[in-house]
Amino acid sequence: LGANDRSYNSPRIVFLEDGSCRLYCYERNKGIVSAMSVDGGLTFRREPGLRIAQDTIYDACAAFAAEILRIEGAGYRMYYAGYSAPNRAYVLSAVSEDGLKWRKEREPVVAPGGPWDGAKCSEMCIAELPDAGCRLFYEACDGTAVDERGVWRIASATSA
Repeated sequence: LGANDRSYNSPRIVFLEDGSCRLYCYERNKGIVSAMSVDGGLTFRREPGLRIAQDTIYDACAAFAAEILRIEGAGYRMYYAGYSAPNRAYVLSAVSEDGLKWRKEREPVVAPGGPWDGAKCSEMCIAELPDAGCRLFYEACDGTAVDERGVWRIASATSA
């Protein structure tokens, strides 16, 4: 997936029940887009539109690094990184019935503010736990250096 006039990154794949797969990725300055593959991921066709636009206070600078979970009988949940400014990032969430039209949750799932993630909470992955809950691992920046950069760590949160 590429184009001379666009920049794509942070790919994630979801395998669909019919054997095809959908790739979600960040298109620079736009948000999260998707592409379909019917040949096992050898080739992809970009799907029209945006899945997640950069249009809220939490993702005005960037919406990227989607992590998608299929929820049996209930569609999909996406966790993604949103930058409100170059020095402030959040873990955000959206839900979808079909994987194409997404409804954003109003508030962040994880917001900066702790000793490990004072400036940024970003680029996550999810592991299902044996008790049916989930643990979300994310990169955390404490903001202790110039321009609210600092020490980066891997932090985590669990679902209630």
